[in-house]
Amino acid sequence: MSRKQAVRARPGGGKKAEMERRRDERAARRALAKERRNRAPTEGGAAAAQEFVSFTNQLQALGLRLREVPGDGNCLFRALGDQLEGHSRNHLKHRQETVDYMIKQREDFEPFVEDDVPFEKHVSNLAKPGTFAGNDAIVAFARNNQMNVVIHQLNAPLWQIRGTDESNVRELHIAYRHGEHYDSVRRINDNSEAPANLQTEMLCKNETNKKEKIEPKKDESEEEVEDEVEDAIQKVRNATGCSDLHLISQILEVENYDIDSAIFAILQVNEVKRINAEEQCGSQAKGQKPRSSALWEENGSGSRIFGNQGLPPGGTENNKAQVRPVEETRASKNHFPKVSNKQRKELQRLEKKRRQEERHRQKASTNKSNNANNNRNETDSNTQVTLVKALAAVNI
Repeated sequence: MSRKQAVRARPGGGKKAEMERRRDERAARRALAKERRNRAPTEGGAAAAQEFVSFTNQLQALGLRLREVPGDGNCLFRALGDQLEGHSRNHLKHRQETVDYMIKQREDFEPFVEDDVPFEKHVSNLAKPGTFAGNDAIVAFARNNQMNVVIHQLNAPLWQIRGTDESNVRELHIAYRHGEHYDSVRRINDNSEAPANLQTEMLCKNETNKKEKIEPKKDESEEEVEDEVEDAIQKVRNATGCSDLHLISQILEVENYDIDSAIFAILQVNEVKRINAEEQCGSQAKGQKPRSSALWEENGSGSRIFGNQGLPPGGTENNKAQVRPVEETRASKNHFPKVSNKQRKELQRLEKKRRQEERHRQKASTNKSNNANNNRNETDSNTQVTLVKALAAVNI
């Protein structure tokens, strides 16, 4: 189905919604490009670049990464929307719902309006697209959606803005940068348009000044040791997204069960695999080894008419038979019936048709496999929860 057919088939004015979505995406890309151009030539350009690298390294140690959103004044609601839905296209809806909640719960938010601005003017300005939103909007969003919002900052403890007193509620993780901008926080290998599903895991206070290690004691039973090892494997798996439990177990053993070191090693292994896969795909795209035509297969048309003397160099019958002696080939060659040009053209036509059908089957099989993988990845992204380790957090 083409893009136009997909839009036409979408119910409820799908064409108009698709046009609005594209317009919003173009505006977001332009705003992000403009922000980067304006930030580069400034005196703080080098400092901003260093801040980005430091922030990236800080998140990478937790198995996380930044997903940047445009700095167009809508960055907060874009980042929250990406966490909540997997994309930021509904940021205007999230803004309006947040403003409506603040108006409804006026007594909770009016005392915190800054600069002696009347509450009516404050919410009126906040409702306008492109208006920067701050902590009061985050609190209103969290309470309205009954979720917790976790804010990552460079070299600072996490801020947890609680939208409900219930435990085990969903968390939305965003990053606060440059003192004025918000980005979304994702798993390091998450490039999907699915909800982020991150969850904070608070570590014990006595582990604040030392690495998290598992050192089995002599008086511990084997079952306790196995439980601790399985727990370490699960933590590394959640942080890296690696499904190879044997590889995780080996790396943990090499790293003396240092979980942070094991996570970093797994990430390096995944990066090497990705680079090798890209190089392999590139080499395959440039050229593949020549394959013997199906014309000369055991039951192919060429084999039935001409026998095995027409096999290409290195070709064998059933990949086992060797080339006949020259004398035997010459003796048997005289018994083959002559083939007219008409028969040869018909043979070529049938062979061409057969190759086309084979390519069609391969293409259909590849598309089916890709669709199945995409559906499985999307399902995994929607259900998998990644634990984010934290030593300290400020609850608001």
